[in-house]
Amino acid sequence: MMTLKKIVLFSFLALIINTIKAQDKLFYKTPAKSDLIRKGTRESGFLQTALPIGNGRLGAMFSGGIDHELFVINEITLWAKSTRGLDEVAQSGTRIDGGKHLEKVREAYRTGKYGNQEGSMEAMGTKYLTSPLKLGNYTSFTNVNIKTGHKPEEIENYQRELNLKEAIARVSYTIENTKYTRTYFCSHPNDVIVMKYTAENGMLDLNINTTTAHKVKKLNVANNKIDLIGEVSLANGESYFSQTIYVDAGKGKVENRNNALHISNTNVAYIYLTGYTDYLPSYPNFKGRDHVADTKNTMDKAVSDGYLKVKQDHINDYSHLEQACQLDLQPQLSGLPTDELLAKGGSIELENLYFNYARYLQTACSRTAPVPSNLQGLWNPYIRPIWNSDYHLDINLAMNYWMVETANLPGSFSPYLSLSKIIAESGQHTAKETYGINKGWSVSHITNAYGITAPMDHGRRIQQSGAWLTQNLFEHYAFNQDIEYLKEIYPILKGAAEFYTEFLAPWKDGTLVVYPTWSPENGYLKKIGGKNNKQAYGASWDQQLILNLFTDCIEAAEKLGIDKKFRKQLKELIPKLSPQKIGQYGQLQEWPEDWDHPKNKHRHISHLIALHPGRDFSPITTKEITKAALVTMDHRGDESTGWSTGWKTCFWARLHNGDKSHQFYEYLTSQRAYNNLFDFHPPFQIDGNFGGAAGVCEMLLQSHLRSVNNKATTIEEAAYVAYKVDSKNSNHFLPVVPSKDLTTAPYILHLLPALPSAWPQGKVEGLRARGGLVVDLEWQNMQLVTASVTANTDSSFRIYDGHQLSAVIHLKKGEVLNWPNQ
Repeated sequence: MMTLKKIVLFSFLALIINTIKAQDKLFYKTPAKSDLIRKGTRESGFLQTALPIGNGRLGAMFSGGIDHELFVINEITLWAKSTRGLDEVAQSGTRIDGGKHLEKVREAYRTGKYGNQEGSMEAMGTKYLTSPLKLGNYTSFTNVNIKTGHKPEEIENYQRELNLKEAIARVSYTIENTKYTRTYFCSHPNDVIVMKYTAENGMLDLNINTTTAHKVKKLNVANNKIDLIGEVSLANGESYFSQTIYVDAGKGKVENRNNALHISNTNVAYIYLTGYTDYLPSYPNFKGRDHVADTKNTMDKAVSDGYLKVKQDHINDYSHLEQACQLDLQPQLSGLPTDELLAKGGSIELENLYFNYARYLQTACSRTAPVPSNLQGLWNPYIRPIWNSDYHLDINLAMNYWMVETANLPGSFSPYLSLSKIIAESGQHTAKETYGINKGWSVSHITNAYGITAPMDHGRRIQQSGAWLTQNLFEHYAFNQDIEYLKEIYPILKGAAEFYTEFLAPWKDGTLVVYPTWSPENGYLKKIGGKNNKQAYGASWDQQLILNLFTDCIEAAEKLGIDKKFRKQLKELIPKLSPQKIGQYGQLQEWPEDWDHPKNKHRHISHLIALHPGRDFSPITTKEITKAALVTMDHRGDESTGWSTGWKTCFWARLHNGDKSHQFYEYLTSQRAYNNLFDFHPPFQIDGNFGGAAGVCEMLLQSHLRSVNNKATTIEEAAYVAYKVDSKNSNHFLPVVPSKDLTTAPYILHLLPALPSAWPQGKVEGLRARGGLVVDLEWQNMQLVTASVTANTDSSFRIYDGHQLSAVIHLKKGEVLNWPNQ
């Protein structure tokens, strides 16, 4: 018999094991809701309580129900009600010959025709520039129901969990002497969803059926399989998809019952699911994949490999990504289920878990699929989701990919590049027809999987997003320093810049501005134009991103040794761009006119994009602009939507205010999260999850500044400055033409730039820095203890630590620097 002392010891060890596991998993003592009716923005249903799995293309959410398990399956390329397969010009959505009327539209801007009445900026834009096509929407794939026959009132020891270390989900409970366990994962190597059902000291009795909200062209149940082919309505035809479910019940019995598979006489069953659409990322057709053959071949291989191999390959594949970046804020672990932890309020435990979860979600909704993650990542139970679950280019898509660089998931970036190539191809036609520009490409504020680039909806939302989209493309190069990748993206960068060289037009003061445009999604002069008075000219974010793009193009062309004439053209245009301005309240102006209102609490703060994710505003290099940015942040207030809170976390980190940045991250994780930790916009938008995790990285490491004076001993003297004070007006800041020194300037690694007092000790391994570097950090009592920098390529950099700037450090690929030098 065990002594009391041993019993206490084993109980204590069991508690430790449970709490350690709790830090790396979401878990619950009750099932999720299984009601698929679309809820109001603040209500919780299946989408807000079920747990997600995915491999970047194929994904699912499961309820963990007792009497029946509900799986909602998604395939990231499935769109409805949109258009594909038109000729190259029409597929872009462009309004033919819109460019012939561009000056008529611009005249409404020049003469101040506010509002939306006839002849207004908005009305003229709608009439002459917006697309006749339908955007359509991302849509649901299938639902799978697995009935168990179990009664909720008879079960004990229920647990539903998602293990973030292995990307494996489980459901378990007992009925009398039988323990039932379900194991779920979505394999990237095998491209299948796998489910394992077991009954320890008992037998299984399961019934599996699948349905779709779309038209069923074929449903065949035979030979342990359910084969389904579905048809989705498009605006000009149909698209198709296939799904197969296969059951391996060993020596058990599998039979067809009313177009469902019934499993009996076994204590273990393996269920495999896969499916594809007919989508191919080929503009303008977007079809041609043999979804039937691919479904069959993928399923045959998975079944042939068998459960153990498929599972081990999945764990090996995912664990490599999961281990690439490890954050340990050394929280006091509660062992509470996730919903109870969330209800308890903000905690370091929750903040650490949220970061780990964001990295998991990133791998689950973006890997090697032909399109990137959308507004909901990958997961959508509705035939038509909120905001179409599309690609918003006025922050949301870009925010989805901020953390792939800093949080060490660069392999998730390829779908973003894939869509960018499609947009650049389609956007050539929008540039030419909608705007009369024969160079480069253009895209408006939203797009879909079928490459629409023309302005949609109405003239209120006309926007040029090319500079916003390309910012992430060059940032990916800044982090990886891969010259072959730079060659691949340069035509896209150049095309975006070429469009602006022709589209920019002089304003009243003679400076060059973008118009038509808006400042997403804010309005101005509401007493004159109404609450939706939004179209404008020369919005500050446009001007900031154009400087960013032109500078990137100049650097890229110099590194590649090409386009000397084009570089010269960009350098000549930069001084002509409209300056950034400080307004009457001391704020950074959102528009070239001083229209800002101090009581405007709008969630978008697009005119601080040069602070983050841009690099041109900084407390170190642009002190006056930074002071004005602080006034703007104060005006906008603290409480906001989920994704906006994530962005503000990044803003305050870049402002080197760790406690304020942490305030927003704590609010995001405790007040802007559903029970399954999906971002509460409301409703769910995944960009908040990713924006918050990006903010954590910014608190711990920044590398966006560059040293153009390597002899300087202070960071203020060394760092590149992108804006200078206008000698004629001290409240105006002129964009600076980059010198050739910038092309070879080392990045400055700022260690613990915004460490919050709530995290006095901790460590992080695997943060990425620009220049091809990976950084590990450990700190105690708010002070850096040690850092190590590993070079993934030959690299030169400087370290800024404790207000001291190092000399330039050179590392060869594979070399490691320990800091401070021992």
